[in-house]
Amino acid sequence: MNPFKFGNIVYGDYFYNREDELLRIKRVLSDGNNITLYAPRRYGKTSLVKKALAELENEGFNTVYIDFMKIYSREKFIENYTSEIVNKNSSSIDSIIAKVAKFVSGIVPSVSFDNSGNPKFSLAYIQGQNTETTLIDAINLPEKLASDNQKWIIAFDEFQEITNFNGDSFEKILRSEIQHQHNVSYIFFGSKTHLLKDMFNNKNRAFYNASMVMTINKIKEEKSIDFLVERFHNSGISLTDDIAKYILQKVENIPYYIQFIAYEIWQFMIVNNKKAITKDFVNDAFERIIEIKNDYYWELTNKQTNYRKKVLKALASSSKEIFSHNVSQQFSLGATSSTQKAINVFINDGIIEQSKTNYEFSDPIFKEFIISKI
Repeated sequence: MNPFKFGNIVYGDYFYNREDELLRIKRVLSDGNNITLYAPRRYGKTSLVKKALAELENEGFNTVYIDFMKIYSREKFIENYTSEIVNKNSSSIDSIIAKVAKFVSGIVPSVSFDNSGNPKFSLAYIQGQNTETTLIDAINLPEKLASDNQKWIIAFDEFQEITNFNGDSFEKILRSEIQHQHNVSYIFFGSKTHLLKDMFNNKNRAFYNASMVMTINKIKEEKSIDFLVERFHNSGISLTDDIAKYILQKVENIPYYIQFIAYEIWQFMIVNNKKAITKDFVNDAFERIIEIKNDYYWELTNKQTNYRKKVLKALASSSKEIFSHNVSQQFSLGATSSTQKAINVFINDGIIEQSKTNYEFSDPIFKEFIISKI
């Protein structure tokens, strides 16, 4: 089996490093505090949070994970949130259903059984009831169910999407309720870092200063090198530290892409019975990934205006000097304000991440595609 994993949550031996971040997250949450996790796309936020939740659950906490990308209304939030809490509660199903009916107004909870005999939670809304009251009750459900011996930890992934539900009112309601809870801790995170930062750092937003802030950076280079060398060695494949470092350079040391290119390299080595990785094999794997994602990259590129395509090309070639006179002339860019507007579109779409005054591609392979194809 391929010893590298990408595209899904990374568990077990596929998960490496992040010991310090994991310990800090667990400590903050278990102490009853809230935390907001900042990191660009593909840095392994969800894998890290899921690992923290699993370990905290083993230590006696009830944990719930909610992905706001799967929620499109307040009603859907109430359904998903209540269902997850019911599934994680240690009480009998009849007892928890009775408690939900008692603590959450406006709904009628029930349980049915699937073909395998497993219980399935569902709820129906009572006509004429105020949805906002039901939402508030649902938000407070874990606090009502908590005990001194078993507290709750809630993880909200893609939390910035909450603003899509009736403006910022949902955001204000959630903040208003959780600030009074004593037995529930929250971790907020998502892929649109710039939106999350505004939510928690803007004094005009409901969640201003509502949690401790934690930034996830790239994994230390030596840790990634050790991981790659060991995983290939266990398959009988030789990888020197220098070639491992070259792999990291190709994908700018972004965790998701480290595993992606390593997966491709391993597959090639096994199929072709090769025993030692060279730079040529790394370059070939990189080109195969571009080919695999070719249609997607062209679709993403062709969505852009002609001007934004020029800005993409300029960013791929000279991101640190994007506003310089030389770059503007070289790529026929217009006014600085026009370039900035294009960059803002890329940031909002998750194509570009801003790090202080520097801009980086979220996908380093897409960056190489832009350089070679556009």
